[in-house]
Amino acid sequence: MTFLIKSPLIFKLSVQNSSHLSLFNYTIVGAGASGLWLADSMLNKGLLKENTLCIIENDTNKVNDRTWCYWAKSPIGYQDIISKEWNLIKNLYRKNNPEIFPYKYYHVKSHDFYEHIKNRLKENPNVFWKNDSVIDVNQIAEKKIIIRSGQESWVSNYVFLSSLPTSSKTAEQQKLTHYLGKQVEEESLFLWQSFVGYRIKTSKPFFNPLEMIMMDFNTPQSKFTQFFYELPFSENEALVEFTRFGTQILDYDYAIKQIEDRLKAKNIAYEILEIEKGAIPMSPKFDHLKNYLPESQNIIYIGALAGALKPTTGYGFKRMYHYAEKLAQALKQKGNSPLPTMKRKWRFRLYDILLLQILNDTPYLGKSIFEALFKNQPITRILKFLDEDTTIFEEILIFSRLSIVPFLKSLFRYCFIK
Repeated sequence: MTFLIKSPLIFKLSVQNSSHLSLFNYTIVGAGASGLWLADSMLNKGLLKENTLCIIENDTNKVNDRTWCYWAKSPIGYQDIISKEWNLIKNLYRKNNPEIFPYKYYHVKSHDFYEHIKNRLKENPNVFWKNDSVIDVNQIAEKKIIIRSGQESWVSNYVFLSSLPTSSKTAEQQKLTHYLGKQVEEESLFLWQSFVGYRIKTSKPFFNPLEMIMMDFNTPQSKFTQFFYELPFSENEALVEFTRFGTQILDYDYAIKQIEDRLKAKNIAYEILEIEKGAIPMSPKFDHLKNYLPESQNIIYIGALAGALKPTTGYGFKRMYHYAEKLAQALKQKGNSPLPTMKRKWRFRLYDILLLQILNDTPYLGKSIFEALFKNQPITRILKFLDEDTTIFEEILIFSRLSIVPFLKSLFRYCFIK
């Protein structure tokens, strides 16, 4: 896909007007996880020794606005950004709680991540920072893109977008649809993973800091799929988070009541250290359908817009890191290697669509499906499946222990009732 201006007169004027603008080899729009991982990968692979990078963000006051969790066999990026790791995920549906070897479950505070990556980037004189919002992005020639913000304009050879420009959401959405390899925008499934969490400190030791709780469905479902996370950082400190999968975002007061009722039922005296809340899109609409980008593609989407978030879990931090590494390596090849996308294997995309349809149409089934999954499968196999690393044989083992009727109905709808 290219965004060339078709009128010869406008094209000529645009090129002439761009001659006095600042030029950067790369521009990254947004300094969240996907943008900073990409900038860091560029730095590590030597792309910023001779090339310039502009990073524009509209919020430079982010402190600890969120946390990220992921499981892996070893830490991604830097050990310094990890605030806690667990070897054990408490399984509420089986008698034993085996270690999740070869995995560990990692917790990253956004403050630590932002500070670590930004400090590394600020040491490089070829990295420039702008505090503003991007209004529009237009490609006017091969590897010549004009970026217009609220205060200024500049030219870049490549632009990486983690959010859409503000000028025309409809037009930008059409460009994104085409970028993802689709002819028209899909009337796709769209749910929310919304959450509210208390980070608390207790007056007496209560938690086991060696184990965390991933999904505890011992809470009213209220016609949605709802559960708790518990991440203990010490015997006296933990993050207790209430989460919903559904078409409606959690009401804040409702979520707070669920958390407080849970703590009261456990007779926990506590003080609140932090409150976090958010909503993550759960949809296959951002899945890329092609393995590689066209050679002429110089406006590149990253993050959630490019399919970084797994639709049925919302996890994306690790996926953003690995995509940044692949993208930076391809850029280093200087045209000898096509730029990759985040396309997923078709069968995992299908699994997600089937489950999302079930959660959309019959959300009351979510609890029984997830409980059966944790009751009948080793935690390590579940994590491997969610990482989309399982074999077809392992996937048969997983689905054979679930109630097959809801999935068959969902498959029928997918095939015949679009």
